[in-house]
Amino acid sequence: MRGNFENTYQLLTNYFVKVRLVDPDLVFDIQTMSCKDKRFKRYFWCFCPPKKTYKILRPIVVIDETFLKGRYRGTLLTAIAIDPNNHIFPLVFLVTYSEVIKSCTYFLEMFGSNFHGYGTQFVIISDRNNIIINIIPKVFPFVIHTFCAFHISNNIKTILESMKITFRMAAEALTNIDFDKYMNVIRNTNPVGLQYILGIPMETWSNLYIPMSR
Repeated sequence: MRGNFENTYQLLTNYFVKVRLVDPDLVFDIQTMSCKDKRFKRYFWCFCPPKKTYKILRPIVVIDETFLKGRYRGTLLTAIAIDPNNHIFPLVFLVTYSEVIKSCTYFLEMFGSNFHGYGTQFVIISDRNNIIINIIPKVFPFVIHTFCAFHISNNIKTILESMKITFRMAAEALTNIDFDKYMNVIRNTNPVGLQYILGIPMETWSNLYIPMSR
């Protein structure tokens, strides 16, 4: 709200040091271009005691990214989970300015090292970002990687909002009867959209076919 972007970035280290006074479990890592070049590269942080927290969360992690606005722009990567009350629980954050592939790899590796309880099988949900699709199996070879039905529905070529809703209902269906019912609606009203959907493996977006329930 106050100041400028340049001064705000310069205060990052001091900010996290202050936060650690009240949250000793805070994990953060700020990186610059090099030891001599102190220009910002990326920073990672995680509130709460990660090694204790994972035990109470559902084995589902949602990874997403968004572009930042402002003078320096960049990308914000987040990973969230669902707590026992079905509420969103933020896990880790990364703001990066460059090197998207290396930053995504670093983000997932830091997530894995701080939430080592996810050393067993769990589900990761993301959009169909090719970089994330290629990196996840290398960092987490044991996870089930699925795609966000909301993102897929938004990419279906249709002018009917009801068609997108029908697809999301098909994705959430837990029985063959319900799944076939919604898919038949799409087949009869939007064959082009159906071909797009069928081009994506059902085990990556349908609750009925995913090996592990979301």
